Amino acid sequence: MAEKSARNKNWLRAASFLMALLLWFYVVNQGDVTSAGKTTAVALQYHNVPAGLNVSGPEEVSVRIWGATGGASDIQAYIDLAGYSKGVYQVPVRLADVKGAVFTSVQPTQVQITLESLGERVIPIRHEIRQSPQPGYDVTQVLLSPDRCVIKGDAEAIGRVASVVAPVRLAEVLDIAMLKPELEARDANGNVVTQGVEIVPPVINAYVVVEKAQLSKKVAVVPRFTGVITPGYITGETVIEPAQVTILGDQAQVESLKEVVTTPIDITDRTEDFTQLVELVQPEGVSMVPARVNVLVKIASPPTDDLQLP
Repeated sequence: MAEKSARNKNWLRAASFLMALLLWFYVVNQGDVTSAGKTTAVALQYHNVPAGLNVSGPEEVSVRIWGATGGASDIQAYIDLAGYSKGVYQVPVRLADVKGAVFTSVQPTQVQITLESLGERVIPIRHEIRQSPQPGYDVTQVLLSPDRCVIKGDAEAIGRVASVVAPVRLAEVLDIAMLKPELEARDANGNVVTQGVEIVPPVINAYVVVEKAQLSKKVAVVPRFTGVITPGYITGETVIEPAQVTILGDQAQVESLKEVVTTPIDITDRTEDFTQLVELVQPEGVSMVPARVNVLVKIASPPTDDLQLP
């Protein structure tokens, strides 16, 4: 009986050794997988986080794989927080089954996590122009919807948040556009706060209006006349009030204008000074203030030499 038991044990040892040897050859010959295994950094997932609590802990763990796998996307490392309450814990790291893997290991095998009560604040959102419009264009309006958000997280993290910013990029916007910026929480120094903070909603709508740059300047008013003055009279000094007007429009067009003219002033049969309210000729694409001016036209008879009596 003892001899039979010994033979069975020897047979089991031999079978185990043979299986281990075959398994070793299988692992070694799996394509790009070496006998030492392949180590991959994998994002650590947090499952079953208790309601009303915020979890903080490591973001990654190292997973070592023996066998042929599809890559890091096929590997899931996680900790299960079901049944935990507020506090600090050492929690085991678990690995989901990895297709094609013969052996797997994870480092560290346990991680320290902290569960804290969630807090929240409602905070206004301000826009920040991350990329300016193209040269010759200006931003005339930015409307955020919604214009407020809720930040959630542990009390310490929420306390660090001084503002929430919606970065907008306008390099490709030439008129009206609706953008979807991702919100950023900032501290008092302008640094982005990510750890322990959740923004709700994380993305908002930003309606922006971009227009061609407008330029304004003052230009002189030049009178124009029509008709034939009464014989023996001439036009004298012309006084315009105001003598200059302000024009506003496209930058290139405004820069090219040096003056504006009045609509024609009729001097037919005039024999004395007169004042007339005159419309200005408005250049295309340009607005003016004011659009009318008062023009005083002085009419004079030419001087004659004193007559000498014989």
